[in-house]
Amino acid sequence: MNNYYELLAEKSGKMPDKVMLDCDGDSFTYSSLLGLVEDLALGASEKGIKPYKPILIIAEGPVYQVGAFLALEKLGAVPILMHQDCASDVVEAIIQENNIYGMWQVGPKQNKFLLLKEGAADRYPWEVMGALTSGSTGVAKVLYRSYDSWAGFFPEQNRVFGVDETAVMFLHGSMSFTGNLNMFMGVLAAGGSVVTCRRISGSNWHLLISRNMATHVYMVPAKLQILGLSAKSANHQVRQILAGSQLISPKAQKALRRAFPGADILLYYGSSELNYISYRHLQVDDRDARNLGKPFAGIKVESVQGDLYVDSPFHVSGIGVPYCCDDTGYFNDDGDIIFTGRKTDWINKGGYKISCLKLEQQLKNMAYVRDVAVLPFEDATRGQDIAAFVVTDEPVDSKEFRHDVGEYVDERERPKKLLFLESLPLNDRGKVNKQALKELLV
Repeated sequence: MNNYYELLAEKSGKMPDKVMLDCDGDSFTYSSLLGLVEDLALGASEKGIKPYKPILIIAEGPVYQVGAFLALEKLGAVPILMHQDCASDVVEAIIQENNIYGMWQVGPKQNKFLLLKEGAADRYPWEVMGALTSGSTGVAKVLYRSYDSWAGFFPEQNRVFGVDETAVMFLHGSMSFTGNLNMFMGVLAAGGSVVTCRRISGSNWHLLISRNMATHVYMVPAKLQILGLSAKSANHQVRQILAGSQLISPKAQKALRRAFPGADILLYYGSSELNYISYRHLQVDDRDARNLGKPFAGIKVESVQGDLYVDSPFHVSGIGVPYCCDDTGYFNDDGDIIFTGRKTDWINKGGYKISCLKLEQQLKNMAYVRDVAVLPFEDATRGQDIAAFVVTDEPVDSKEFRHDVGEYVDERERPKKLLFLESLPLNDRGKVNKQALKELLV
């Protein structure tokens, strides 16, 4: 097997009539999804798309994102899924910064290819895809991967996640989010099914999960919190809830257990540059949301002066291992990784170091706090100070909040700036949009 198009073709030959993908009620069997991919590849070939060239895909929704991605792999090009709803200047910056050969705009009513840089260098033959970083600290960078850097790990991740041919995985969000794309391909490798949609609506998610008899739910914790709180009744069909990319609070765990009483909740830790690193099955009495569990089989992790270094054969091109992706943490006495945040997620308040991650978890323990994000802001006196963006279950004035917060945090950790929001803004990867929050401070 050389790429994911060939994986789909192989599975289609074995189970042509099995549903592989359902998006908002539009259902595709393995064979009809392959047919869509073949049609898209034919249209792309007529546009002059060349092998080994990096192509940026701007597609309408998950079906065309996946279809265009696989179509380019059939043609030997290197697909890169663009984050959705990005401004034109952001797209242009990504194109220039990453030396992109062409851009393919594709959907049910469009098929447009733009040649951007004739002289863009070919990628290496083993690189079958590119993935964009979040771009939260600058222009998003393309990270290139071989087929084996993901597919080689599918047997282990599917074993741990309980994904086999009976799995029906519900996931939400853009396929440009590597967590979604990886999970899709892992289910494809197992011969399972994927259910998704385009709307952000907890009630709609529950409807689709129930209607399609989903066995697995994969979402980032920010969306899982919405899912848990919006449940009207218990669902006993779901057997596995998978969460990654952020930490999940005890309060959110309780809501999920009420909504899906038979489900095992598994939290994994990974990174765009590497792959899956560690995991743990959350217990009812778990209190330390920073615990990321033990490494997957075959993955080695060390804490060197507080920095986490990972030795793994499943990584993007161009990096050496052991690799540190600026995450910090240590091992407890049981051998579990205790995550203390990214190096950029610390506030230096007059020489006193404050972890945004730890402070968020403390504030989430307040009875009426549904969600919270903590960010640093520049302060003329202390260098940096604390801004908290808070979502509550009931109306609370700032004076009451500032009084109550003293029971949960140290005096020096009280937020100086406090903003109450109806919900935290999310980007198309389902993560808290920190840039949007920073703009509220101006």
